[in-house]
Amino acid sequence: MSQNLDATAINQIHALISAQGVNEIISKIGADAVALPENFRIHDLEKFNLNRFRFRGALSTASIDDFTRYSKVLADEGTRCFIDADNMRAVSVLNLGTIDEPGHADNTATLKLKKTAPFSALLSVNGER
Repeated sequence: MSQNLDATAINQIHALISAQGVNEIISKIGADAVALPENFRIHDLEKFNLNRFRFRGALSTASIDDFTRYSKVLADEGTRCFIDADNMRAVSVLNLGTIDEPGHADNTATLKLKKTAPFSALLSVNGER
């Protein structure tokens, strides 16, 4: 039996060993993902689980009560609320994180207030719309 390995076999062995190393790193961070020796693309396995790996969402409302309730319940260290007074809008980024432990910033609450008739009338006094 020949002891020679062709380039294809060597490349496949290299790919398997490299993927194993990447998968060890992925398992240490606790992510539901796997690297396959297909150009070492990482495949997210979350869609096969009963639940998500972590919470994320996007609330959009005109209700101050709903906005504050959602923001208070899900706020943690590093939560920030950005207010745009000119457009009567506020956005809370609930998983922004900190400088030492940055978050994904994909769980947000957005408040967009409607201009009431009295407020619009007040703006028209100043010539604004």
